[in-house]
Amino acid sequence: SDGLILNNYSNKDVLMGLSRVAVFISLVFSYPLAFAGCRDGAMDLMKVPSEKRTNGLLNKLTVGILAGVTGIAATVTDVSFILSFAGATLGNALIYVYPALMFRAVVKKMGGKATKAQKNEVTFAMANAGLGIGMGAV
Repeated sequence: SDGLILNNYSNKDVLMGLSRVAVFISLVFSYPLAFAGCRDGAMDLMKVPSEKRTNGLLNKLTVGILAGVTGIAATVTDVSFILSFAGATLGNALIYVYPALMFRAVVKKMGGKATKAQKNEVTFAMANAGLGIGMGAV
């Protein structure tokens, strides 16, 4: 059994050959869209103002990210681990962490209008998020 499910089928199977071509086309044409979002998100995390996002900076960041991704792709031979890790991490964050952070932000925005029960619930929600992070680490 192989980490990439398409490799579990015979190379002589014509329909699976077409499936491989379809996956190739999907990856080639969707990667630039996902990559642009990744690059813009990286600049947002680094707090680069819009006026400083020059073509030179975009090109340098593009080369850096592509070099990192290419390096990882060249060393990782089993993609199933990366997919499993990403699925578990993002699933855990979606179920435990994000709702707690959103609730905390809403209660904080309420300010003095928030009840004592809501403030106590924030503590419980953040403990639940910590529990989710702990379970994800295991």
